[in-house]
Amino acid sequence: MINEFEHQENVALFTRANGKISGLTYVGENYYRDAKELLEKYHQMNRNLHKKKQEITGKISIGIPPLILSIIFPKILPELILNNPQIEFEVKELGAYSLKSELLLGNVNFATLLYPEHISSKIIESFEIYRSELSVFCSPNHHLAQKKSVTWQDLHKEKIVTFDKTFMIYQHLKESFERYNIHPDIVYESASWDFLYYTAKSNSDILTILPLATGEYYQDPHLVSVKIEDPVLWRVTLCRLKKSNYSNAENYIFDEILKVFSLL
Repeated sequence: MINEFEHQENVALFTRANGKISGLTYVGENYYRDAKELLEKYHQMNRNLHKKKQEITGKISIGIPPLILSIIFPKILPELILNNPQIEFEVKELGAYSLKSELLLGNVNFATLLYPEHISSKIIESFEIYRSELSVFCSPNHHLAQKKSVTWQDLHKEKIVTFDKTFMIYQHLKESFERYNIHPDIVYESASWDFLYYTAKSNSDILTILPLATGEYYQDPHLVSVKIEDPVLWRVTLCRLKKSNYSNAENYIFDEILKVFSLL
């Protein structure tokens, strides 16, 4: 095998005396040294591959809008923190519109935003982790409560409480209102989704618009959801800035979040 390799590569790796190998040639010594380095790198690759997560330390800052935090992260986030005590977590609770700026400024490692993020794919990596749609929520005594579905035109001049301008839902609703040329009576804008929830629940002439998943996770006989025809999709994405290098903690936690949502 050795002779065949030397003949094939047209090199002499070993010195020979009386038909026996007696040592390495200059070329053979270089080849041996390179092979040792390659083997060490191979073994290091395997050690890194099976490195225990306890060895991964650091600080991770995640931006999550309050509504997204309440609907899709109440079980996932605590488990992530408890299972990784060696990593320091910071969670910024802001509207997705504000978190977009935080992400671009590098103030958070990751942010959960809504698709479309209106950020170039050359700048961020974006992965959809959850999908629902926006729906009307109102008291059972509201005049729209008994409808199977409503059109956007049905919302013209309706009294509505909604998210403020720091939330991407606000931007999506504004675009839909303009597209369908309707003018709801916006009673109040808030950063608190539970305020919107309880306002609609407590007032029979006021409605709000929230993700349909809100009603699935917080079932309440005193608040009904009515689907909107041609709804605004609520597509939650996990985003991070594109960089040439990420810390071990960044890569590990980002992959863990994606893995958890892929199993849902």
